[in-house]
Amino acid sequence: MKITQKYISITAAIIGLTVFNSCSDRFENEIPYPNDVTFNELTLDRFTYDIPDAPFTAEASETGAEVTVNVSKNTDGTYSGFALSNKNFRSYPWELSPTFEPAGGLSDAETQDAINTTAFSVYTDEVNRTENYLVGNTNDDNAYFTLSSPTIVEHVLVANTSYNALLRFYGSIYSDDLDTDTQMYDINGANVSNPNIENPDEAVEGVFTLPGVDGTLNTLKLEGHQVLEKRAAGEAAGDTALAAYIQANPSSTQEEQDEAYQEAYDAAYDALAIGDVTLTIEGFLNGASVGSLDVYLALLKGVDPENPDYVYTITDWRRVELTSFGEVDKVLFKMSSSYVHPDGTMVYPSTFCLDGIRLQ
Repeated sequence: MKITQKYISITAAIIGLTVFNSCSDRFENEIPYPNDVTFNELTLDRFTYDIPDAPFTAEASETGAEVTVNVSKNTDGTYSGFALSNKNFRSYPWELSPTFEPAGGLSDAETQDAINTTAFSVYTDEVNRTENYLVGNTNDDNAYFTLSSPTIVEHVLVANTSYNALLRFYGSIYSDDLDTDTQMYDINGANVSNPNIENPDEAVEGVFTLPGVDGTLNTLKLEGHQVLEKRAAGEAAGDTALAAYIQANPSSTQEEQDEAYQEAYDAAYDALAIGDVTLTIEGFLNGASVGSLDVYLALLKGVDPENPDYVYTITDWRRVELTSFGEVDKVLFKMSSSYVHPDGTMVYPSTFCLDGIRLQ
């Protein structure tokens, strides 16, 4: 297991008196890193989640160093801050698929339970091995933890929820037919395999859905959002350029006008760098900010000025170094995205996963 996980992997060779064919036996032990806060001491049934009623405390495995995790639970069952989970479902909920929907449909509560299967699951390449972890909802600046005394946080582990990853990769509808005009998959399109489920049987293929935060099936994959925004920028620039060209060249031909429009369209389309889901981590000491950094949970080409060719979505735990903050007594998490509603709120859920808080 990698050191970026919640344990150190120690491999020791057993050296015998006689060595055959230059080989040696090996064994591997896993021990908790003594100053990691892993939340594994907190009681939670397997493959489930819990939204605590009040802030809660977790300790490092051996040193006893504590962090207090914030949560604010609403009367309707929603929350901001952090929930506790160990779920790891990485595919579309079967019961939300029009191909496999139960007879009689689902109630609102049953639909929400199906969505929560992904909303409280960490999205990883392989089966998750970190046991308990936190699911943060960054609304209202409630996603933070505090420390009992000023401490250097060496690093934390962050990941996407399955809810965010599936919407980012495919959107609210996933089939084998993409409408290039709307950038949405066709609800009546050809069947596909449910992502991350390896099964060659065509009987388990279908069309899959996952409502967005607004309860509709209108959420686009991130590339679709990028294409539509770039098209809109191109059209606006083209219209402006065309009007100016016609005014300056009233006797111009249609071909010349089309060329002026297309040139402006292409330039604006190419220039717009858009397409990200970003986690911002900020450290505080005695109420004052001591630094912040951004972590791309999802990124499209041209967005990161330092790495313009990068295109990726985090599909496993990623270690984020926080030593640059120095000593802190509070660490706050916020999320932002280029994909927003007219009021500026994120279209994707403002949620992520957190684990492995290593204290120095």
